[in-house]
Order: sequence, then structure tokens, then C-alpha cells
Amino acid sequence: MNDVENLLKLFKETEPKYEAVLPYSKKNVLFTPFKVKDAKKIGLILQENNKKLSLYTLYETLKNNTDNIDIGELCLADAEFLFLQIRSKSVDELLNVIVNNNKHKIRIFDIEPLNQIQNNTVEINEKIFIELETPRLKNLLKKDIFDSETYFKSCINKISISGQVFYVNKFLNEESENLINNLPLTVIEKIKKFVENEPKLFFKLDEGEVSGLLSFFT
Repeated sequence: MNDVENLLKLFKETEPKYEAVLPYSKKNVLFTPFKVKDAKKIGLILQENNKKLSLYTLYETLKNNTDNIDIGELCLADAEFLFLQIRSKSVDELLNVIVNNNKHKIRIFDIEPLNQIQNNTVEINEKIFIELETPRLKNLLKKDIFDSETYFKSCINKISISGQVFYVNKFLNEESENLINNLPLTVIEKIKKFVENEPKLFFKLDEGEVSGLLSFFT
């Protein structure tokens, strides 16, 4: 081991560690503050204004600063919450947000978790059932793009037809798209209701609210 490797090893062994309990999975996570390389990467990605790249950066950043949890198994809201906890120990407890084109500073610890992790079954008829569940980060990362429509589709976990089970996350993106386009409209409305009650982080301002996909990361 050369001097640089030895120095980095000592950094890792002695750097401060903090812990947080995630609001949805209830897991206790040990984390370290962001590194210079994390800040550079986040800054570059935010300039791109690309939600899929932001999602991947969120995953990589959390993975690099935790060591006792599988980040891919977290729901998106838990991942965002963990990101904010790390940021509070790395930068400060204030976060800049924009609502109706106006900038605001809010305290990270005033941001609230809403709803719970879900699992529900929708019956199309006596032979066809669709199971919905809160998607995990690893499944969202498999998608070509990331937006509200992608999240909507990712909530469909599996379809049972006459006892045969088909896991949607094993389909190619085009196959998944074709499947969803052929679902009855009544089922789509039920999925929309499911998505409305998905876990999310929330902050209320006089002129509006901050919530939704990656709202506290991007």
C-alpha cells in the first residue's frame, strides 16, 4: 500500500459517522458527510436538468457514503430523506427551493414524510389480477428515463392471469409500455389513485408546496 492509499484508508477509518432512521423502511442507517467528489458530481448533474441522471447520482452518492444498507432496496422517498440527512451534516440545515419562480430557504428538519409504503391488488376480472407496490430505487434505475409517467408504470409489480404470474420489471421497457397501453381505463384510474398515496417528502409554504419526485434533490 502506497502513501496515498494509506492516507485515504486512514481518512475512511477516522471520518465522522452519523445515523438516521428512515421514515418508511424504519431502517437505521450509518452515514458519513459528502466528499468533494460528491459535491462536484451533484453540481454537474444538476446543470444537466436530467431526472434520470439525477436519480443515478442520488443512488451513487448514497451508496458511497453509507455502508450498512442496500440503497437499491429503498423507496425513492427514503432515499431523498437520507440524502437530506447527509446534506445537513455536510453543508447546513437550510435548503434552497423554488416555488412559483420565487426562491425560499427551508430547514431540512421541517420537511415532512407523508403516506406509507404500499402494496395493493387490483382485480380486472375473476382471472386477472394486478399487484401494485411502492417501487424500489433499483427498479426505477432500470428505466430508460425517469419522470412521473415512469414512476406510475413502475408501481405495477406483477400480473396474475389464471394462476400464471408475470413480473413486470422483467419485461423490456417496450414490452412494459405495450402491456400498460392495453390495460382497461378503469384499472388506470385505480393505479393513479395508488400513485397519489405514494410515499413522498413534503413542505408547505404560504404560496404553495414542495413535493414530488426528486423535488428536494434537484
